[in-house]
Amino acid sequence: MAADKQIIIDALNTAIAGGGAVVFAIGDHFVQAAATAPGEMVAEAVSHHFHSGIDIGLESSFAAMGFGLEEGCNYSRNYSAGDAAEVEKIANDFMRIFNELYHADVSLAFEVSEV
Repeated sequence: MAADKQIIIDALNTAIAGGGAVVFAIGDHFVQAAATAPGEMVAEAVSHHFHSGIDIGLESSFAAMGFGLEEGCNYSRNYSAGDAAEVEKIANDFMRIFNELYHADVSLAFEVSEV
């Protein structure tokens, strides 16, 4: 099943309201987000450091989306998440990561784990 934008939005809102975190995965590709302060989230997407199937050349695509990559780490960035439009932007970015950057296998389950 492909990533579902409304499921992402709902899970992000739950994490924001409860000060928690959520992990979205399709197969061994994942993106996660955690509330760090009121109206703020940090997001992380698996990089080539932890997934041999991810092309190192994706670094520029992630950078264009505002993600950084420290040596030996996953891609990460901070987001404002104080209103519905900002949460929708995060969901759109996550959808793009799964669909356009990872080319995640839509025949696999879209898993959501609240932490």
